[in-house]
Amino acid sequence: MTHPRPIHPDFQSLLDFKDQSLITLFNDLRAYLLELHPESNELIYHTHALTAVFSISDKLSDAFCMIPIYTKHLNLGFNKGTLLKDPHGLLT
Repeated sequence: MTHPRPIHPDFQSLLDFKDQSLITLFNDLRAYLLELHPESNELIYHTHALTAVFSISDKLSDAFCMIPIYTKHLNLGFNKGTLLKDPHGLLT
């Protein structure tokens, strides 16, 4: 998968400390999200996890999903996940 836009250099420098398998997974997931929503803003944070947040504005409160990267895994989180329809009970 190609990247629709470059990763911010500060984020990339921290991402480079992660295992290659996590970097690859993050890059693929990020590219997929940006392919689905190319107009989204990518907000980056480094707290307890290195996190990319995707928002419809510059506000965290308008975020629709995030990818926090930990030491040995990453998550795909939906900021308003309880509002998603899940008729088959696939989301937990």
